[in-house]
Amino acid sequence: MENVSTKEVLDWAKDFLSKSEKEITDVELKEQRKYAVLIQNPNDKILLSKLLDESSQIHDNKKLARRMKVLIEQYGVPKFFSSTESFLLRLFTSFGYLFDFVAVPIFKRQLRQDTAKVIINEKQSLLNHHLTERRKQKIGQNVNLLGEVVLGDGEANHRYLHYLEALKDPQINYISIKISGIYAQINPLNYTQNKIELCELLTRIFQQSIDFPYVDDNGVSTPKFVNLDMEEYKDLELTFDVFKTVLNLPQFKNYTSGIVVQAYLPDAWNLQTELIEFAKKRVADGGSPIKMRLVKGANLQMESIVSSLRGWENPVRGSKVEVDANYLHILDRGLEPENAKVLHVGVASHNFFSIGYAYLLSKKNKVEEEVTFEMLEGMANHLPRVMRNLGKHIILYTPVVKNEHFLNAVSYLVRRLDENTGKDNFLSYSFNLKYNSKQWRFLQQQFIEAFELKDKIESIPFRTQNRLKKQKPKNRETELYTFQNEPDTNFDLKPNRLWADTIRSQWRKSGTQEPYQIPVQIGETELLSGNKYRYLDRSQDFDVCV
Repeated sequence: MENVSTKEVLDWAKDFLSKSEKEITDVELKEQRKYAVLIQNPNDKILLSKLLDESSQIHDNKKLARRMKVLIEQYGVPKFFSSTESFLLRLFTSFGYLFDFVAVPIFKRQLRQDTAKVIINEKQSLLNHHLTERRKQKIGQNVNLLGEVVLGDGEANHRYLHYLEALKDPQINYISIKISGIYAQINPLNYTQNKIELCELLTRIFQQSIDFPYVDDNGVSTPKFVNLDMEEYKDLELTFDVFKTVLNLPQFKNYTSGIVVQAYLPDAWNLQTELIEFAKKRVADGGSPIKMRLVKGANLQMESIVSSLRGWENPVRGSKVEVDANYLHILDRGLEPENAKVLHVGVASHNFFSIGYAYLLSKKNKVEEEVTFEMLEGMANHLPRVMRNLGKHIILYTPVVKNEHFLNAVSYLVRRLDENTGKDNFLSYSFNLKYNSKQWRFLQQQFIEAFELKDKIESIPFRTQNRLKKQKPKNRETELYTFQNEPDTNFDLKPNRLWADTIRSQWRKSGTQEPYQIPVQIGETELLSGNKYRYLDRSQDFDVCV
């Protein structure tokens, strides 16, 4: 296998920046500068996040208008707003908030318009126009349907039917789904039943993508592509299990699907190992290849908060350099010819250096046909055109939402805003990036450090709690002893589920035991009649007679 040097990547990134500067339009340049101002002013980011969040939570226009006034007065008029927008905000805080029945609908409509390039309107005419334009540019679309929060079976079934309906759309050829979006009853202590029911749901989704194939401009018909997104760490094992189980069904032997691997997890290398082994066996048996969409991460803040609340180890790597190093480490193995042929790779990143590394390595290893480059719709839209001009297959991750559910998509906006303006995130520097600037040198050094670390990084999961093993007590004489709460048992980890099953099996009755007979008590007298009625105690799975 060929190697790629840091110098090759740095030269490629420099050239890519030059190409992107020539490709960007005046309108896009104006937007880039606007984002750059936003990033340079932390107050603006906080205000925008709060406005987005609270506009989705407060449904009373009068209360929302007064809350918006308080926030604007607290954080000030955002510097990234135009002079007209700033003037209107000042009018709003002076007296406009009193006319909430006018001001709030205008604000929400403006919010929808301002985010139209990041979250696409699902209205049929607008979505089809967007998809048609991207198809003309030869840029693929990975449609991610946003909608109401899944709190129960009703919402889950609605979202599930939404996916099935979307797969009938002749314009859509690629969608992403989350198992938590189509199934509301995920519980680690009911893992087996969860898997059975999710496999049934995913089977129908895969079959729907075959029954309603995509026909391209040349009249070639192919099944639509379904990608399983990875969201929370707790759903990791179940998502992989369901994915592999359904693809192993005979009817999907020649069907290609994909799943996400997140490089910010130390588990990622082991997950890639699992996928490579599965894919090699599948292809050896005459089946189709599958795909791994490699991302850096998506839920850092949430994972950190949950870990803190539960007393668990944070499952995410501790620094951006470590994440980037793991990303390169996984690419090294993923782009080996024998692996890439069976497990295609989606390189999902806006980072010039990560993209350059994958571009050069795939070219040297002659696996370019098995690699796609993937970015976010609405984020630096000129970059996909640069990649397309280089002859690469580019796919944009495209969130889509109906107008009536737009405010439910606000969490996506807030998360993207938080991720993409983080101090270590490439996109936060890309909006006004110049070669050899302070920002460029910082990003360059970040890549060099990741490159040097990639072959040394370990792949041991951080969460290792195992209730099957006896915990060794601390020695108060030799160890510093301070009070700590006992961490919650993490039933998402397989050893802990087995531990719980062991306890339950000790209390369960065997099928050979005589049923309990519960007498009727009248006063102090207990009566057993000859008439017996049987029912099943579902907590024990054994019969009770009364």
